[in-house]
Amino acid sequence: MGLLGRTQYLTLPHSPTTWLATILVLIALYLASNRYQRGLSKIPGPWIRSISTLPRMWAIYATHSQEYDIELHEKYGKIVRVAPNILSISDTSEINQLYGITTKFTKSGFYSLAEVYDTSGRLFPDPFILKDKEMHSKMKRSAANAYSLNALIQMEPYVDEVLAALVKKLDSFAADGADCDIGEISKDYAMDAVTSITFGKNFNYVDRGDHLRFYKGLDTMTDYMAIFGQVPWVHAYLLKNQWIFRWWLKDDNSATEIAGLSEREIENGRERTTNTGPMTFLERLLLNQKTNAASISDHEILTHALGNLSAGSDTTATAIRALLYHVLKDERVHKKLTKEIRSSLSLPISFTVANSLPYLGACIREAMRVHPSVGLLLGRTVPKGGATICNHYVQEGTEVGINPFVLHHDPQVFPEPNDFLPERWLSSESTEEHLKKMNRCFFAFGHGAHTCSGRHISILEITKFVPTLLLRYDLELVDGGRSYRYKNRWFTTQEGLLIRLTSR
Repeated sequence: MGLLGRTQYLTLPHSPTTWLATILVLIALYLASNRYQRGLSKIPGPWIRSISTLPRMWAIYATHSQEYDIELHEKYGKIVRVAPNILSISDTSEINQLYGITTKFTKSGFYSLAEVYDTSGRLFPDPFILKDKEMHSKMKRSAANAYSLNALIQMEPYVDEVLAALVKKLDSFAADGADCDIGEISKDYAMDAVTSITFGKNFNYVDRGDHLRFYKGLDTMTDYMAIFGQVPWVHAYLLKNQWIFRWWLKDDNSATEIAGLSEREIENGRERTTNTGPMTFLERLLLNQKTNAASISDHEILTHALGNLSAGSDTTATAIRALLYHVLKDERVHKKLTKEIRSSLSLPISFTVANSLPYLGACIREAMRVHPSVGLLLGRTVPKGGATICNHYVQEGTEVGINPFVLHHDPQVFPEPNDFLPERWLSSESTEEHLKKMNRCFFAFGHGAHTCSGRHISILEITKFVPTLLLRYDLELVDGGRSYRYKNRWFTTQEGLLIRLTSR
């Protein structure tokens, strides 16, 4: 008999039971490989979290994962394995290693889901998503003078125009005695204010009240990022696929509208760089380019403009809602803040004067501590060679990070963390050493090299908005604020902040 005749062929099993057993064995091996990853198997955490990312994704989908994360750290300590390859850290001594200026840790794959490309396939190099440190530094430098506090104070008249429209709208609520959803109106204000600062014009959302289309698209994108960012490799098969992305955008042209406005204003702005009026954010970038063409390209200017609008509006509105809710909820704080504002300020609010008021500043900071705008890990990837974190060796490629919500509710840093206590930020109430510790652990705008460039824009808008309301109106929560609630899918957005206004 020839060779072929003597060959024995392997036959695959046909029994469904055998197939099922094989599949179950493969699944068990996969879960075991997750559970016993080198360098991670001894790190504490729920057993189910060590074998699958699905429980974490479900917790995020359920919109209150930050509460569960706080409970995990209370139970397991300063380092917790919250997914097979993700570690949550709450040890303040690790802040510098993870986020310091000289850190070797880079942004994790989570941020790749926020990458946006133009029609030619070029990445918009938003500092929010950049892993390349050299490019990140270049982008920060190229707009540093436009984001500076001094520059923004010069742009204050643009915010005053938006506030004038806001007051006109709120006066109608006061005259009618109608309940006012100030949470929704704060979105209109934040979007119009940041657009005016950036371009010198806005969408008139305060007048029109039709911000929902823009924020719906933003909410959908952050929901997607929060959930699927836990397994970033799947992004290549979802919205990173251009066919799927275009289909997803087919009923939402808000992003196109904003990009179109930005591109038009870049072209129009070249003619206004010699304006004698307040220089806008965009005009300052164009002047930088005119002075040194190599310092910033049109593509980079567009990136900064889009970043202001997409990231700077909802987060500011979140801080405003948190501040108003907690101030109006606490009669003692409400009276104390109102007294300070009414004895020191007049309309229109001067940011320079308002920013010097100690109790107002303490209330703003405390609101952003109790309710930071971001409620998930600020993920970082362990660099080559691994790292020792909380006395555990962690292998390279592991995602680690600190959740601002967890850090801001650490009783060792912020005693009585669930209480709204603005006094903790006053030098008369806390020691200098403790103030330094709290400030070092204040993550409302991130930390280190990746601290939010637009933080001064946000503070400017908040510092003018709330005193304007407290000066012009007497305020009270409708039904004691029982309708107020929030969800956490990256951004910790609230709804149901209803108030009644009485003109003074």
